[in-house]
Amino acid sequence: MQVENNPLSAQVTRIVESSTGKLVVSAATLAGGFADAKHVVLSDGSQVVVKLFKDSGSDLAIEGATMDYLKRHTQLPMPEVFYSGSDALVHEYIVADGTLSVDSEPEAAEHLARLHSISADFYGFEYDTLRGGVRQPNPKMEKWVPFFAQYRLLYMAKLALDSGNLPAEIMMRIEKFSEKIEAYLDEPEKPGLLHGDIGSSTVLCHHGKIKAFVDPGIYFGDSEFEFVFAGERSSLSKVFFDRYNALRPFRSGFFEYRQSIYNLYPMLLNVKLFGADCLPRIEAVLTRFGF
Repeated sequence: MQVENNPLSAQVTRIVESSTGKLVVSAATLAGGFADAKHVVLSDGSQVVVKLFKDSGSDLAIEGATMDYLKRHTQLPMPEVFYSGSDALVHEYIVADGTLSVDSEPEAAEHLARLHSISADFYGFEYDTLRGGVRQPNPKMEKWVPFFAQYRLLYMAKLALDSGNLPAEIMMRIEKFSEKIEAYLDEPEKPGLLHGDIGSSTVLCHHGKIKAFVDPGIYFGDSEFEFVFAGERSSLSKVFFDRYNALRPFRSGFFEYRQSIYNLYPMLLNVKLFGADCLPRIEAVLTRFGF
């Protein structure tokens, strides 16, 4: 073990070295994210990211499994995973100088259209996955609309309620809306494989070219559900949507109303994690549809 500056424990250092076959030279803490992450330089000059167990809500084994699934079963560019377990996740470090921009959005649209063409005979997945560090259940179901209502909308609303950040009155409005949700949502022709958390921070670019997608929360769902955002502004521009639509046309009504309904999910996640900032936007969606 040749270490210049290494904040990793001896156990994690052994994990990195045994999984990569290289010695740890140095490590430094990376800012941001839902896990304690380190940038590690190895003895051959290669670099990896090491994420460490942060709290009881962390599940690095799931994150590693989803990254590896996309790496092995799709053409989506993903970092190589060297190790994933309950204690740590070790994956390739991607050199990037930015995230999604107008220059890289057409390429992103092409990657996602290709990903969404991968289908299954059910909605859900083989196991639960994560979005923003929060577990999202993926039971296999034949229909998308009840899957969305029960295991996305109501599930996340209940988590937000239990966090103390979602008022009970808004929860009741969401429950009433879910009872009528089939009046506003339609069934897709077939399930599509979703990355599950597309945004400006989860697509890494270098010189305007996409290098990798990170932080997936995969499952089979309505491919349009990929394009949901917690903030007031989308992470994707018209350039992206025009290119995607040319490859996989959006069904009628997506931009008019379905996207607003789907946006409830990440906004409720935001409420659960961070507080009440998204509540006015959630109420605006419910009021728009008469609830």
